[in-house]
Amino acid sequence: MTDNPADAPSNVQAADGWQAVVEDMAAVAEEYRDRGWTTLELHPGDSVLVDSEFRTGLDVLLPGDEYEDLEALAEDVAFSDVDVFRAESGMRYLLVVEKDPDSETAVFVPAYYDPAGSQEKLETIRANGELRLFCRRLNDDYVEFVHENVEPFLPEGRTS
Repeated sequence: MTDNPADAPSNVQAADGWQAVVEDMAAVAEEYRDRGWTTLELHPGDSVLVDSEFRTGLDVLLPGDEYEDLEALAEDVAFSDVDVFRAESGMRYLLVVEKDPDSETAVFVPAYYDPAGSQEKLETIRANGELRLFCRRLNDDYVEFVHENVEPFLPEGRTS
């Protein structure tokens, strides 16, 4: 484990927004733990909007050990609720909290994307009426979360 779990690509790491999302994640996860919830905090190395024949949505790349923890948790828990915290400073920063209120389990997924360079992808997501969050590892195995309310993930209004 590194001393700085907020390690991210240099273009994002340099932005104050990414560090703030990671710090917010730690604080919010601590609040959930204080209430007795089981939590899993993820630390993606990359995050991007995708629109291909294979995947459309938000794709985050996880370290192998965190992916394995998520995969094991997802086998036993039905995530039925989500909270999305967002900020924008050129980049769109998200903290997605996938929740299972019945088991009091929450997975924290920080993410980011560039809205200016993603207009067509954003329009496809709006047209599809769902956002898929792919938490994957390098070999392309993934855990998928599907959200029918796309608005919390996207910039205000139309992107065109």
